[in-house]
Amino acid sequence: MAAVMRGAHSKTICIRGGSIWTGSDVPVRGGLFIVGDRIERLLSPADADAASASADEVFDAAGMLVMPPLFDGHVHSTSTLLRGTENSFPLELWSYYAINYGRAFTDRCVRAAVMLTAAEMIRNGIGGYIDHFPQTRFAHVALEAHVASGLRVGFAPFFADLADEDILGIPLDADIMRRLSPLAPRSVEAVRDMYVDLHACTRVNDRVRLLLGPNAPQRCSDRLWHLWLQLRDELDLGSHTHVLETSPQAVHARRRWPSGMVAELERVGLLDARLSIAHAIWLTGEDRDRLARHGVTVVHNPASNLMLGAGRFDVRASLDAGMALALGTDSSNTGGRHDVFEIMRHMLTAQRTPGSDFGRWVKAPDVIRAACEGARALGPQAAPGRLAAGMPADLLVIDFADGGLAAAPISLESVVVHGDARSVKALMVGGDWLLKSGRIEAFDEAAVLQEAAACATELRQVAQDAADMLASLHGPYQGWHASAFGACPTCGGS
Repeated sequence: MAAVMRGAHSKTICIRGGSIWTGSDVPVRGGLFIVGDRIERLLSPADADAASASADEVFDAAGMLVMPPLFDGHVHSTSTLLRGTENSFPLELWSYYAINYGRAFTDRCVRAAVMLTAAEMIRNGIGGYIDHFPQTRFAHVALEAHVASGLRVGFAPFFADLADEDILGIPLDADIMRRLSPLAPRSVEAVRDMYVDLHACTRVNDRVRLLLGPNAPQRCSDRLWHLWLQLRDELDLGSHTHVLETSPQAVHARRRWPSGMVAELERVGLLDARLSIAHAIWLTGEDRDRLARHGVTVVHNPASNLMLGAGRFDVRASLDAGMALALGTDSSNTGGRHDVFEIMRHMLTAQRTPGSDFGRWVKAPDVIRAACEGARALGPQAAPGRLAAGMPADLLVIDFADGGLAAAPISLESVVVHGDARSVKALMVGGDWLLKSGRIEAFDEAAVLQEAAACATELRQVAQDAADMLASLHGPYQGWHASAFGACPTCGGS
């Protein structure tokens, strides 16, 4: 896949008159001078007139905050066509519905889903995300759509060769499970071929980065663990995966790896700063220390965790351990909108329980750093969640005259507690405006919405053919669920 050239790389842009949050201190008055795809320098108010006179374009940010874009650290892009579908099941049962939809996807539907996800991201001030991608047979279609979106994307196609019903002992009909088997490579040879091919297509693109995407460590055999390590080193790739999302997964992990899953990942050499993990709800204190020591990025998905009844991630303990945190929205039919503003408020408030020590409540600076600095998971060359000279010209402009921020002081606390998509004035990635003055500049949004609506209707109609088959799983699953979670000391309740 050839690199996409965007804009005139010698173009200069002066952003003046606003407040700047560089990612390290509180917002200050100032601006930015951008040359091509890089920030050339930060501007003080006194520099603004001279910089404006020499620039090809001047953006007046009066009454606005200029900050790094938000980053969504865990997304399944194709799920954006599944809005309004199954959202009242626990993870293990929900996943069979997700697999069924996945079998109905086409090239057209994948393209529409990725572009619809991009439109939602851009309007919500998100400049990049990790796409943990299940429909691997359409990986090339998804890659082309990601490039067209203009966003920074870590593209992490799934691989796995073990199924939940087997490893967790869920007593489901074997014939139905065969019919629901995901259409994805499962052998070592097929997974290797897929990644070698994708690596050749992505290595020339500076915005879409290939990541290894094991579905979850427990869903991979020892042979796939070995391949994971080999491909990481041979192709110099980062990785993204689900880890310890539910209590039954944690129980299984202790059986398979007596020292624990995280300890095993450390033992074989898979814990490093190139790894990001989603959910990680059922960590021990020792797990947190290991993840912090190796610089692993842990992606907190509070809305999805609650929707699936998976558990509550301990934000305070994770911050105390020094873990690198990011925020994620997960699937559209588990986490709702791809809206990091909403997720920030979840992180801010989730552990403010009655009588708790309010001096240790999570504060806005911790939250907004998690929302912006997750881009570290894309690798050392990606935008780091900071605005500084020499860095990529990635930025978000928040208007404090619109939406829930009207009358609020320009501060991080205001953004976290009151911000929403209505306040997003502009979004730039690599010196290119993806959103400006309320209009998506990167692609035809109206055409994307029309195509996505048609594809979503088509998917729901095709998936309906398996409705009775899926409904027949509920009884056996319910019995297993009651037994599996009955052994959990912090689960349960009617």
